Amino acid sequence: MPQGLGAVPATATPGSTETGGGDRRALVLSLATLLLIAGASVGFLRAQELKLERSPFVRPRIERAFSPASGRSTKATATLAFTVTAPVRVDAEIADAAGRPVRMLARDARWSPGRRTLQWDGRDARGRIVPDGDYRLRLTLLGTRREIVVPTPVRVDTSPPRAALAGVSPRTLTLGRAERPPARAIDVRYLASESARPLLLIDGRTATRRGVRPPGQSVLEWNGEARGRPVAPGAHVLAVRLRDRAGNLGPPSSGARVRVLAARRERR
Repeated sequence: MPQGLGAVPATATPGSTETGGGDRRALVLSLATLLLIAGASVGFLRAQELKLERSPFVRPRIERAFSPASGRSTKATATLAFTVTAPVRVDAEIADAAGRPVRMLARDARWSPGRRTLQWDGRDARGRIVPDGDYRLRLTLLGTRREIVVPTPVRVDTSPPRAALAGVSPRTLTLGRAERPPARAIDVRYLASESARPLLLIDGRTATRRGVRPPGQSVLEWNGEARGRPVAPGAHVLAVRLRDRAGNLGPPSSGARVRVLAARRERR
C-alpha cells in the first residue's frame, strides 16, 4: 500500500498525556493543602474565640495544701469553691500535674447560678491516697466540650515537718510575782525543716502555740507559763514540735531540762 494511504499509527504529542496527569495531581494537592489550611484556620479561630469567651466560673477559692493522712477533720479534705455565673451542665474532676484525670467529683451536674463548693479527700478513683504533689480542678462544659482548668493548684502533702532543738538558755528561770512577768525569759532555739507553726512542749504537753514561721532557725521565748498559768517550781523538760500548713503534726524534738524557781519574797 502506498505510503500515506491507509491507517497511520497515532502518535502522541510529546509530553501531552504525562503533562495532563501531572496537572491534575498538582491541582488535587493544591486543593488538599488549601483545605488543610482552611481547617487549621477555623480551628485556630475557634480556639481564640474560646479563649475570649468569659468563663462561667469566677472567684475560685482553693485549699492551698492539705493532708489526707493528717487526722485533722479541717485539713483531711480540700475545699474547692467558686461562683457559677450562668446555668451549666458540667463534669468536674481532679487532674494531676500532667493533666491526667485522678478523681471525678461531679458527673453531668446541672448547676444554676450561685456559689458552689466541692470537697476532695485526696484519694483517686480507687480510694487510694494520691502521691504528694500539685493537683488542679478541671471543669468540662458538656455540649461544647470546653474545658476550664482552675489555675490555682491544691497541694497534697503527707510529709510531717521536723524540728531539731538548737539550744536553750538560760537553764534557770525565776518566776515573778503574779502581777509581774519574770525578769528574763528562756530562749528556745530550734531548726525547722519547712514553714510551720511551732508548738512549745512542757513536760510533753503543749504549752504555747505560735504563728507560722519560715524554715530554718527560729527562737521561742518561754516565760514559765503553760496555757496562761505559771508552772510549778522544779525541773521541767522543754521541747518543740511543728504543724505545717497541710495539717501534718511532726514528732517532738529532743528535750532540754530547765529549772524553774519560785518567786522571791520582797523584803519589807
